[in-house]
Amino acid sequence: MKVAYMTNGWGQVMAHCGAANNANSAYYVSTGPDAEAIGAIASAGYEQIEIFDGNLLAYEGRETEFRDLLARNKVSLLAVYCAANFIYDEILDEELFRIKKAAAFAKKFGATELALGGGATRFDGIREGDYAKLASALDKTAALAGDLGLRASYHPHLGSLVQSPQQLDKLMPLTTIPLCPDTGHVAAGGGDPVAVAKKYADRIKYIHLKDITKEGMFCPLGKGTIDFPAIIEALKGKDVLYAIECDAYAGDPGEAAKTTFNYLKTTLRFA
Repeated sequence: MKVAYMTNGWGQVMAHCGAANNANSAYYVSTGPDAEAIGAIASAGYEQIEIFDGNLLAYEGRETEFRDLLARNKVSLLAVYCAANFIYDEILDEELFRIKKAAAFAKKFGATELALGGGATRFDGIREGDYAKLASALDKTAALAGDLGLRASYHPHLGSLVQSPQQLDKLMPLTTIPLCPDTGHVAAGGGDPVAVAKKYADRIKYIHLKDITKEGMFCPLGKGTIDFPAIIEALKGKDVLYAIECDAYAGDPGEAAKTTFNYLKTTLRFA
């Protein structure tokens, strides 16, 4: 199935241990074994994966090992996920350095998409000028990704500068970067994923499909509250790539991948 599945459903989502000291080491990491995650994703029927920058860069100097892992499971790498503060001028070059490093490494394995989270919230609250800073940084990041042959898209995230639909509407006119909405985060941030898909359909090139229960817990597709058929309809006729996320799920991640695969085939009619 030409829908990617994110490996972060295995283990916990954490920051790389170097993040506390160095902005250029602030990678995302999921703690579950990559081989277990990729094997389960392949067994569920998926042919593509997305992976955190920290998990991917762990294979520096071990490129053959990662290629063999992909080949053994007959999957390809579609995307790498990175995040940054983006609003602090002094460390922006450090952040762009590590994003470029991750993007260049992902390109070695055939990735075409760079998903970008972030936009920091300050200890004393958001400053209105932070949206312009974020927008400028995102445009710079999209340009460096493009130079490497990847397409960057912005992924609004809970706890970031762009969490609510009102915050998203402030940002999007200030930047030209495509939008990668995460349907679960949009809903948890107080938005309507269907409305976001309709409003920004022309800006969406890559999207994370994630379901969420009425209690606010992430879950396999079809087990929560989100109207995915309406989202797919809103993007009908657009050249959009899809990825699935089911992190922070209390159940078995392999079973979640299978449940979602069945939903994609039987309800959303993905081939």
